[in-house]
Amino acid sequence: MKSLSANAKDLAQAHRRSDPETTVIKFFPAPRANEILLLEVSKSAPTTGEVLPFGFPSDPTNGVDYRSTVILLSPQEWQEVQSGKMALPPEWDLAAAEDL
Repeated sequence: MKSLSANAKDLAQAHRRSDPETTVIKFFPAPRANEILLLEVSKSAPTTGEVLPFGFPSDPTNGVDYRSTVILLSPQEWQEVQSGKMALPPEWDLAAAEDL
């Protein structure tokens, strides 16, 4: 079984392959030891004005050993998060996030 971090990197690579317009992927390693938290910014994402986490079950047959939660943002929403106009869920600390 791969580590949480290794699984997060694999997911990030797969997401970039499926959406080449992804410009930012952040991994939040600390909040939950058994769940991958990713924030992704894509030029192909619609601007909804909301931060909506989407949860996915683990999928060991495809190499994903942990549950994952992904927040997909448009570039405009990402700017709003960075400026403090939009908030991430409480456990999603940008200062602790890793770039993938």
